[in-house]
Amino acid sequence: MLALVIVEGIVILLLTVLVAGLLRSHAEILRTLDHLGAGDGAIPSAASGAMTLGPTRRSTDTVAIESITGETLDGQTRTIALTGSRGYVLAAFLSSGCSTCRPFWSSFDRDLDLPHPDIRTVIVTKDAREESPADLKTLAPHDIPTVLSSEAWDAFRVPGTPYFQLIDATDGAVLGEGSAANWSRLLEMIRRAVGDDGASRSLRRTSAERLVDSDEELRRAGITPGDLYQKRDPS
Repeated sequence: MLALVIVEGIVILLLTVLVAGLLRSHAEILRTLDHLGAGDGAIPSAASGAMTLGPTRRSTDTVAIESITGETLDGQTRTIALTGSRGYVLAAFLSSGCSTCRPFWSSFDRDLDLPHPDIRTVIVTKDAREESPADLKTLAPHDIPTVLSSEAWDAFRVPGTPYFQLIDATDGAVLGEGSAANWSRLLEMIRRAVGDDGASRSLRRTSAERLVDSDEELRRAGITPGDLYQKRDPS
């Protein structure tokens, strides 16, 4: 009888340890989901406005994404080119059901100035089966293209909303990406990304390009290469 009691006590102890482990694991999973913003589509970095900047990474690990194709609010198919032009493309991944996105919908609708003249904006939402087209029609700005494309979300690995990516329109490189708590924070992130890109472009200039620029500055000053490098008299 005593042996049976001891065995039962050991079994109960083991079950207690097992249940405690499961509860601890469950709590960790819940904390992770809460950190990722599961349930409302928002991501926690929106509070801090974190954005990953430089070194640049491409929109995929191997090949740049050349365009975003999706459906417009009028039901038409539209393609937004991300390469082959100058300047930048700001891809704003927003949702009609995201409360944190509302200020950005309003800011884009007011046509607020971006910190660089050569930035084209495109708003990308998920497909109509995951969005409310009626709500999107009331939110979407009139002069900024809004494209419904879950495929683009998958291609750019968008974790939630609001999320932004600044793309180099020459080759599709993603110069900066992340979320922002408000419009001013987004502008700050864009300024940093554009500034870092400008510095990187300057460092990538070849010696030949710098020599051409130097020659041009000398010509503007009235000095030609012949004035600096005189042939020596053979005699």
